[in-house]
Amino acid sequence: MNRPEATEPAVASGRFSMHGLTAVVTGAAHGIGRAVASDFAVAGASVVCIDIDADGLDDSVREITRRGGSARAVVADVTDDPALTDKINESVPTAGCIDVLANVAGAITGRGDILDVPQESMLRGWQLNLASMITAARAVVPHMPARGGAIVNVASGTLDALAPGLGTYTIPKAGVLQLTRTLAMELGARNIRVNAVSPGYIDTAMTAHHYRNVDGSIDTAARERIHRDQCAATALKRIGTAREIATVVRFLSSGEASFITGQVLRVNGGSAMPL
Repeated sequence: MNRPEATEPAVASGRFSMHGLTAVVTGAAHGIGRAVASDFAVAGASVVCIDIDADGLDDSVREITRRGGSARAVVADVTDDPALTDKINESVPTAGCIDVLANVAGAITGRGDILDVPQESMLRGWQLNLASMITAARAVVPHMPARGGAIVNVASGTLDALAPGLGTYTIPKAGVLQLTRTLAMELGARNIRVNAVSPGYIDTAMTAHHYRNVDGSIDTAARERIHRDQCAATALKRIGTAREIATVVRFLSSGEASFITGQVLRVNGGSAMPL
Protein backbone atom coordinates (compact mmCIF):
# COMPACT_ATOMS: atom_id res chain seq x y z
CA MET A 1 0.00 0.00 0.00
CA ASN A 2 1.29 3.46 -0.87
CA ARG A 3 2.33 5.56 2.09
CA PRO A 4 2.13 9.34 1.60
CA GLU A 5 4.32 10.03 4.60
CA ALA A 6 7.52 8.43 5.92
CA THR A 7 8.44 8.01 9.55
CA GLU A 8 11.42 10.23 10.23
CA PRO A 9 14.49 8.30 11.37
CA ALA A 10 16.27 9.03 14.64
CA VAL A 11 18.95 11.67 14.19
CA ALA A 12 21.38 11.32 17.06
CA SER A 13 24.32 9.18 15.94
CA GLY A 14 28.08 9.02 16.24
CA ARG A 15 28.41 8.71 12.47
CA PHE A 16 29.15 11.72 10.30
CA SER A 17 30.06 13.80 13.33
CA MET A 18 30.32 17.57 13.00
CA HIS A 19 31.58 18.12 16.53
CA GLY A 20 33.52 21.38 16.84
CA LEU A 21 32.59 22.64 13.37
CA THR A 22 30.78 25.84 12.45
CA ALA A 23 28.19 25.69 9.67
CA VAL A 24 26.19 28.31 7.81
CA VAL A 25 22.77 27.20 6.55
CA THR A 26 20.65 29.39 4.28
CA GLY A 27 16.89 28.95 4.13
CA ALA A 28 16.97 27.67 7.71
CA ALA A 29 13.51 28.87 8.76
CA HIS A 30 11.49 26.10 7.17
CA GLY A 31 11.47 22.75 5.41
CA ILE A 32 14.73 21.21 4.28
CA GLY A 33 16.78 24.19 5.53
CA ARG A 34 15.38 23.85 9.04
CA ALA A 35 16.00 20.10 8.99
CA VAL A 36 19.59 20.62 7.85
CA ALA A 37 20.28 23.20 10.56
CA SER A 38 18.79 20.92 13.22
CA ASP A 39 20.67 17.87 11.96
CA PHE A 40 23.98 19.76 11.92
CA ALA A 41 23.42 20.95 15.48
CA VAL A 42 22.52 17.49 16.76
CA ALA A 43 25.72 16.22 15.13
CA GLY A 44 27.72 18.74 17.18
CA ALA A 45 28.06 21.77 14.89
CA SER A 46 27.54 25.38 15.88
CA VAL A 47 25.04 26.60 13.30
CA VAL A 48 24.51 30.06 11.83
CA CYS A 49 20.91 29.97 10.57
CA ILE A 50 20.13 32.45 7.78
CA ASP A 51 16.68 33.31 6.42
CA ILE A 52 14.50 36.30 5.62
CA ASP A 53 11.67 34.96 7.83
CA ALA A 54 12.56 36.16 11.33
CA ASP A 55 9.74 34.33 13.09
CA GLY A 56 10.43 31.04 11.35
CA LEU A 57 14.12 31.45 12.05
CA ASP A 58 13.45 31.99 15.76
CA ASP A 59 11.37 28.80 15.80
CA SER A 60 14.26 26.89 14.22
CA VAL A 61 16.78 28.17 16.74
CA ARG A 62 14.45 27.50 19.68
CA GLU A 63 13.96 23.92 18.52
CA ILE A 64 17.71 23.41 18.14
CA THR A 65 18.52 24.83 21.58
CA ARG A 66 15.69 22.81 23.12
CA ARG A 67 17.44 19.71 21.86
CA GLY A 68 20.74 20.87 23.33
CA GLY A 69 22.28 22.19 20.13
CA SER A 70 24.04 25.47 19.38
CA ALA A 71 22.53 27.88 16.85
CA ARG A 72 21.92 31.52 16.26
CA ALA A 73 19.58 33.37 13.93
CA VAL A 74 20.78 35.78 11.26
CA VAL A 75 17.97 37.52 9.41
CA ALA A 76 19.00 38.27 5.83
CA ASP A 77 17.60 38.29 2.31
CA VAL A 78 19.84 35.96 0.32
CA THR A 79 18.95 37.82 -2.88
CA ASP A 80 20.52 40.99 -1.47
CA ASP A 81 24.19 40.34 -2.24
CA PRO A 82 25.78 43.09 -0.11
CA ALA A 83 23.53 42.38 2.87
CA LEU A 84 24.11 38.62 2.73
CA THR A 85 27.86 39.12 2.53
CA ASP A 86 27.82 41.56 5.42
CA LYS A 87 25.72 39.23 7.58
CA ILE A 88 28.05 36.30 6.95
CA ASN A 89 31.12 38.41 7.65
CA GLU A 90 29.55 39.67 10.88
CA SER A 91 29.06 36.09 12.07
CA VAL A 92 32.77 35.26 11.80
CA PRO A 93 34.07 37.07 14.93
CA THR A 94 31.80 34.85 17.00
CA ALA A 95 32.29 31.70 14.95
CA GLY A 96 36.05 32.12 14.49
CA CYS A 97 35.91 30.33 11.14
CA ILE A 98 33.32 28.64 8.96
CA ASP A 99 33.78 24.97 8.11
CA VAL A 100 30.60 24.19 6.21
CA LEU A 101 28.16 26.05 3.98
CA ALA A 102 24.79 24.51 3.13
CA ASN A 103 23.05 26.48 0.39
CA VAL A 104 19.42 25.48 0.88
CA ALA A 105 17.42 28.68 0.28
CA GLY A 106 15.16 28.51 -2.75
CA ALA A 107 11.59 29.00 -3.90
CA ILE A 108 9.30 29.15 -6.90
CA THR A 109 9.08 32.83 -7.80
CA GLY A 110 6.62 32.65 -10.67
CA ARG A 111 4.57 30.23 -12.75
CA GLY A 112 3.74 30.09 -16.43
CA ASP A 113 5.36 29.49 -19.80
CA ILE A 114 8.92 30.76 -19.70
CA LEU A 115 8.36 33.16 -22.61
CA ASP A 116 5.42 34.72 -20.78
CA VAL A 117 6.81 34.94 -17.25
CA PRO A 118 7.50 38.55 -16.16
CA GLN A 119 11.17 39.45 -16.25
CA GLU A 120 11.02 40.39 -12.58
CA SER A 121 9.96 36.86 -11.61
CA MET A 122 12.65 35.32 -13.80
CA LEU A 123 15.38 37.51 -12.32
CA ARG A 124 14.22 36.84 -8.77
CA GLY A 125 14.27 33.12 -9.52
CA TRP A 126 17.85 33.43 -10.71
CA GLN A 127 18.87 35.48 -7.68
CA LEU A 128 17.19 33.22 -5.12
CA ASN A 129 17.86 29.78 -6.58
CA LEU A 130 21.36 30.22 -7.98
CA ALA A 131 23.04 33.62 -7.56
CA SER A 132 22.56 33.54 -3.78
CA MET A 133 24.64 30.35 -3.66
CA ILE A 134 27.48 32.11 -5.45
CA THR A 135 27.26 35.08 -3.08
CA ALA A 136 27.21 32.85 0.01
CA ALA A 137 30.20 30.82 -1.24
CA ARG A 138 32.10 34.01 -2.06
CA ALA A 139 31.50 35.26 1.47
CA VAL A 140 32.20 31.97 3.29
CA VAL A 141 35.25 30.57 1.49
CA PRO A 142 37.70 33.23 2.78
CA HIS A 143 36.71 32.23 6.33
CA MET A 144 37.28 28.50 5.85
CA PRO A 145 40.28 27.11 7.74
CA ALA A 146 43.52 25.99 6.11
CA ARG A 147 42.48 22.35 6.52
CA GLY A 148 39.62 22.97 4.11
CA GLY A 149 35.85 22.74 4.34
CA ALA A 150 32.69 21.67 2.57
CA ILE A 151 29.94 23.30 0.55
CA VAL A 152 26.68 21.49 -0.20
CA ASN A 153 24.23 23.03 -2.66
CA VAL A 154 20.63 21.86 -2.70
CA ALA A 155 19.41 21.42 -6.27
CA SER A 156 16.06 19.89 -7.25
CA GLY A 157 14.53 16.66 -8.41
CA THR A 158 13.23 18.58 -11.42
CA LEU A 159 16.71 18.09 -12.87
CA ASP A 160 15.46 14.68 -14.01
CA ALA A 161 11.82 15.52 -14.72
CA LEU A 162 9.77 17.66 -17.02
CA ALA A 163 8.34 20.66 -15.18
CA PRO A 164 6.59 23.02 -17.63
CA GLY A 165 5.45 26.25 -16.10
CA LEU A 166 8.14 26.27 -13.41
CA GLY A 167 11.06 27.70 -15.35
CA THR A 168 11.77 30.43 -12.80
CA TYR A 169 12.74 27.60 -10.45
CA THR A 170 13.97 24.75 -12.64
CA ILE A 171 16.30 26.69 -14.93
CA PRO A 172 18.46 28.22 -12.15
CA LYS A 173 18.29 24.91 -10.24
CA ALA A 174 19.82 23.22 -13.29
CA GLY A 175 22.59 25.80 -13.05
CA VAL A 176 23.31 24.61 -9.51
CA LEU A 177 24.93 21.47 -10.96
CA GLN A 178 27.34 23.43 -13.13
CA LEU A 179 28.08 25.79 -10.25
CA THR A 180 28.87 22.77 -8.06
CA ARG A 181 31.28 21.30 -10.61
CA THR A 182 32.94 24.66 -11.23
CA LEU A 183 33.48 25.38 -7.54
CA ALA A 184 34.71 21.82 -6.95
CA MET A 185 37.44 22.30 -9.56
CA GLU A 186 38.35 25.83 -8.50
CA LEU A 187 38.45 25.11 -4.76
CA GLY A 188 39.82 21.56 -4.77
CA ALA A 189 43.43 22.65 -4.27
CA ARG A 190 42.31 24.30 -1.02
CA ASN A 191 40.72 21.02 0.13
CA ILE A 192 37.27 22.55 -0.07
CA ARG A 193 34.81 19.94 -1.28
CA VAL A 194 31.68 21.03 -3.16
CA ASN A 195 28.75 18.72 -3.81
CA ALA A 196 25.05 18.92 -4.55
CA VAL A 197 21.97 17.10 -3.30
CA SER A 198 18.98 16.63 -5.58
CA PRO A 199 15.88 15.93 -3.47
CA GLY A 200 12.86 14.11 -4.80
CA TYR A 201 9.38 15.23 -3.82
CA ILE A 202 9.45 16.31 -0.16
CA ASP A 203 6.33 17.56 1.59
CA THR A 204 7.30 21.08 2.65
CA ALA A 205 5.77 24.53 2.67
CA MET A 206 7.27 25.13 -0.79
CA THR A 207 5.83 22.01 -2.44
CA ALA A 208 2.47 22.80 -0.82
CA HIS A 209 1.94 25.34 -3.61
CA HIS A 210 0.73 22.36 -5.66
CA TYR A 211 -2.34 22.01 -3.44
CA ARG A 212 -2.79 25.38 -1.73
CA ASN A 213 -5.89 27.37 -2.56
CA VAL A 214 -5.70 31.04 -3.51
CA ASP A 215 -6.84 32.00 -0.01
CA GLY A 216 -3.91 30.10 1.51
CA SER A 217 -5.93 27.12 2.75
CA ILE A 218 -4.97 23.54 1.89
CA ASP A 219 -6.98 21.51 -0.61
CA THR A 220 -6.89 18.20 1.27
CA ALA A 221 -8.20 16.15 -1.64
CA ALA A 222 -5.58 17.61 -3.98
CA ARG A 223 -2.87 16.97 -1.40
CA GLU A 224 -3.84 13.32 -1.07
CA ARG A 225 -4.01 12.90 -4.85
CA ILE A 226 -0.60 14.49 -5.41
CA HIS A 227 1.00 12.48 -2.63
CA ARG A 228 -0.52 9.30 -4.04
CA ASP A 229 0.85 10.11 -7.50
CA GLN A 230 4.28 10.96 -6.09
CA CYS A 231 4.37 7.70 -4.14
CA ALA A 232 3.50 5.74 -7.26
CA ALA A 233 6.36 7.43 -9.14
CA THR A 234 9.06 6.15 -6.77
CA ALA A 235 10.63 2.73 -6.40
CA LEU A 236 10.10 2.91 -2.63
CA LYS A 237 6.43 3.86 -3.05
CA ARG A 238 6.53 6.76 -0.65
CA ILE A 239 7.59 10.39 -0.49
CA GLY A 240 10.60 11.42 1.54
CA THR A 241 11.09 13.67 4.55
CA ALA A 242 13.17 16.77 5.02
CA ARG A 243 15.13 14.84 7.65
CA GLU A 244 16.19 12.28 5.06
CA ILE A 245 17.59 15.04 2.86
CA ALA A 246 19.34 16.61 5.85
CA THR A 247 21.09 13.35 6.71
CA VAL A 248 22.66 13.22 3.24
CA VAL A 249 23.68 16.89 3.44
CA ARG A 250 25.36 16.12 6.77
CA PHE A 251 27.18 13.12 5.29
CA LEU A 252 28.57 15.24 2.44
CA SER A 253 29.60 17.92 4.95
CA SER A 254 31.42 15.48 7.23
CA GLY A 255 34.86 13.93 7.11
CA GLU A 256 33.25 10.63 6.10
CA ALA A 257 32.88 12.14 2.61
CA SER A 258 36.49 13.33 2.41
CA PHE A 259 37.08 12.03 -1.15
CA ILE A 260 33.75 13.14 -2.64
CA THR A 261 33.59 16.38 -4.58
CA GLY A 262 31.87 17.70 -7.68
CA GLN A 263 29.07 15.15 -7.36
CA VAL A 264 25.28 15.22 -7.15
CA LEU A 265 23.49 12.75 -4.88
CA ARG A 266 19.90 12.08 -5.85
CA VAL A 267 17.79 11.47 -2.75
CA ASN A 268 14.53 10.67 -4.45
CA GLY A 269 13.32 7.22 -3.43
CA GLY A 270 14.08 5.96 -6.93
CA SER A 271 11.89 8.36 -8.89
CA ALA A 272 14.84 8.90 -11.24
CA MET A 273 17.88 6.64 -11.72
CA PRO A 274 20.28 8.23 -14.23
CA LEU A 275 23.42 6.25 -14.99
